Amino acid sequence: MLHEVVVYSLSGCPHCKALKTFLDNDNIPYTNIDVGEDQKAAAEMIKISGQRGVPVTVIDGEKIVVGDDLKKVMEYLGAPVAVKKTPDVSPNHDLVVIGAGAAGLSAAMYGARKGMDMIVITGAIGGMVSQSYVVENYPGVPDVSGEELMKKIYDHTVQSGGIFVEDVVTGISKIDDIFSIETLNGGPYTAKAVIAATGRSPRLSGAKGETEYLGKGVAICTTCDGPLYKNKVVGILGGGNTAVDMAIELSDIASTIHLIVRSHLKADKVLIDRLKTKKNVVLHKGSTISEFGGGQFLEYVVLKKTGGVSALLGKAEEKLPVDGVFLGIGLDPNTSIFEGFAAMNPNKEIIVDVDCTTNVPGFFAAGDATSIKAKQIATSVGEGIKALLSAYDYLRR
Repeated sequence: MLHEVVVYSLSGCPHCKALKTFLDNDNIPYTNIDVGEDQKAAAEMIKISGQRGVPVTVIDGEKIVVGDDLKKVMEYLGAPVAVKKTPDVSPNHDLVVIGAGAAGLSAAMYGARKGMDMIVITGAIGGMVSQSYVVENYPGVPDVSGEELMKKIYDHTVQSGGIFVEDVVTGISKIDDIFSIETLNGGPYTAKAVIAATGRSPRLSGAKGETEYLGKGVAICTTCDGPLYKNKVVGILGGGNTAVDMAIELSDIASTIHLIVRSHLKADKVLIDRLKTKKNVVLHKGSTISEFGGGQFLEYVVLKKTGGVSALLGKAEEKLPVDGVFLGIGLDPNTSIFEGFAAMNPNKEIIVDVDCTTNVPGFFAAGDATSIKAKQIATSVGEGIKALLSAYDYLRR
């Protein structure tokens, strides 16, 4: 049966790209509507889905899938649930790399160049870096978008013979010297060595009403959802590089930006200097959000003073009208699948030594999911390479 499939998307959204690539690979015809180019279509999408976020897939005019939930899309299409894998991929390998952000892709590129029996299991290419509007501190490649930078490393890996399996790892175990890796749509895969490079995900503030408005005014990705707030009033929570970068990007889209900072700006000087040139950014120092509120969509936030005279006098709260708020308050490691398997610190980061070795022989970890202090794209690239070289030496013993 031929289904009518309509995808509402944005050109720079990595989740949209993952969904459309999946449909293309499975030869599923669809109509793509770029809501960044068509404001009328954006309003139509919001009405259909009841939220502000892409991608949104409408099947046969009535079945709606929000996000890149491939399993749900295939269920509505009446197709097999399993995600199509790369042809002729064996379940058994010397090395499996989990994740394809800066660390995972770099490890995979080095492994491919060495001709290792290796696959990369990933839900999305590029990780959090792909959501960066611009990367300015990667040595030798200034002023490049995160998506473009990750594509360069991905293309290099594929050209070197790297094999990618589109899937999500749900569990890992080890019997004797062999690892067993469970996935959402396939597996189990086995490996003699594993590199975990699962990165981090945006952190929520925990304020009242926050989860109720996720996708309905509370957002985490300016690349994915920023264009939906054209000429609207937007708040950004945070004072580090992520939040300031969000403010700079959205200042060219939204009418007014309220940058809400708990203490003071902690971003790099080059970003702060650029922020000062934006005339539509209002800085709220010494404030945080205590509540998100409104109707069907977010309409306001309650700002709470974190100190000073106002707090002492009991005038510590202010209702601020906004159409949306982007969270830029930090990231938490994606390590839940490794809990109880490998040693972690109190922050749920996988503990590694200087060679990216963990307490489990043959299990290595790299990038932002680990205990290394520096959380930068360049350091993740280096750690990914170190992990690969450590795994390579381990397999040669």
